[in-house]
Amino acid sequence: MSTVYGNPPPPIEIKIEVVIVCVGFDDVLDITLTYNHGHFDTVIVVTTHADTKTHAVANKHGAVLVQTDLFGKNGRRFNKGAAINAGFARFQYQGWRMVLDADIMLPDSFRRILFNHTHLDPNCIYGADRIDVIGRYDLADLRAALAQEPQAAWNAFVRPVHFRPVGPRYLDKLHGYVPIGFFQLWHASVQKEYPWSLGTAAHDDVAFAIQWPENSRRLLPSMFCYHLCTVPPTLGENWEGDRRQPRFFAADKRG
Repeated sequence: MSTVYGNPPPPIEIKIEVVIVCVGFDDVLDITLTYNHGHFDTVIVVTTHADTKTHAVANKHGAVLVQTDLFGKNGRRFNKGAAINAGFARFQYQGWRMVLDADIMLPDSFRRILFNHTHLDPNCIYGADRIDVIGRYDLADLRAALAQEPQAAWNAFVRPVHFRPVGPRYLDKLHGYVPIGFFQLWHASVQKEYPWSLGTAAHDDVAFAIQWPENSRRLLPSMFCYHLCTVPPTLGENWEGDRRQPRFFAADKRG
């Protein structure tokens, strides 16, 4: 008689979809989608009508392209929350859902680790740690290091691989740990609207995450993300939607 170890999860529970807002970061998006697209069942890229370079990248990678003028909702310069909601309207499944920044590269083990080695509570929202990858030389070094030894290696170890330090987490004085907008993961059964009244990328993501109680906001311990940037980033540099980083392959100096 064969031993029964339990039934596999329903197929819908291992579906994962992502919304990525991208305005003027087409060069970085082209890199991150190369690595990230295979992890997702649906990739939704939200941009403006005028950003034809992002249109081309989304189409190249087979993403669902959403063009909207909601970035200017209520007279704002960059109403990212309103645009994210336009992306939410294109979700197709009742499984797991994400918001991910255009400049975030996930590890190659992301989907396997997420569904095979992480207990995911559908009542929770999850965040992750990120590490800056500054310029094309850093990216080349990271690619070489990951080819030698991936994040999840030696049976039981997870390590950043990249030499730069892990970035700070958002620990709110009032609300505690809050997964911020570069990586937010939740289940469709607790879907919520993204706030859009504040009109910049500075606070909408926090307001979204604190719709979950503090004991339902969790950090994933099983992976690290990589934040691709051309030069060392500064706090708030893209919150108004105006890109202040050079294009990715324009920087030739090591950071």
